[in-house]
Amino acid sequence: MIRSVFAGVCRTPFVAASHASTYKVPALVHRFYSDQATPEAEPAQPASSTKSAEAKQDAEAAPAISAQDVEKLKQTITEKDAKLRELKDAYLRSLADAENIRTRAKTEVDNTKAFAIQKFAKDLLDTVDILELAIKHVPQEHLADKAANKSLADLYEGVDMTKSNLLRTLERHGVESFDPMDQPYDPNTSHALYQAPIPGKTPGHVFAVEKRGYSIKGRTLRPAQVGVVLDPSGN
Repeated sequence: MIRSVFAGVCRTPFVAASHASTYKVPALVHRFYSDQATPEAEPAQPASSTKSAEAKQDAEAAPAISAQDVEKLKQTITEKDAKLRELKDAYLRSLADAENIRTRAKTEVDNTKAFAIQKFAKDLLDTVDILELAIKHVPQEHLADKAANKSLADLYEGVDMTKSNLLRTLERHGVESFDPMDQPYDPNTSHALYQAPIPGKTPGHVFAVEKRGYSIKGRTLRPAQVGVVLDPSGN
């Protein structure tokens, strides 16, 4: 049904005759009404059902994988796993090598610090030997009468104090003396100057020490010079 409506006619003011020539009638406004019902919008589908439908369509559209392709994939995975194990083993070996290098370097640094004075200390041992030799050759009977031999007694005491102080200084730097008297002869720590059969002494033992031995941090700095008891049977 079509209806025509005169819009604004009733609200148009009265116009005088004198102005009738200039007055224009408002245009007609047409409104069209249709008897057909407006189609309703389709209800929205849930998002989950939409996604499921899309996934189903994608699955149907995807090409089927053959058994040969599956075997190839399995073989590829096996090869990758073997390569991964190989790389992991190489990595662990590299870590072990690096740790060994670090340990060796630290040991070398520590040894360098510990034995830095080795040559200097070895040179001082000759001085210690001379002082010990001087003390050793002073007759004990002269020392017994200090009133008659005051100068000799004072000199002896001074030399002995010098030797003792020098030995303490060496000990503070890791140098220690050892005396292998009456101990089994050890070629690693002692040097045999001579051998002789000594009654009442065990063969192979040290019966005389000409010079004391010295070690630094457990390492032999200078072997002791000793005399060893000889076995009469020659064994």
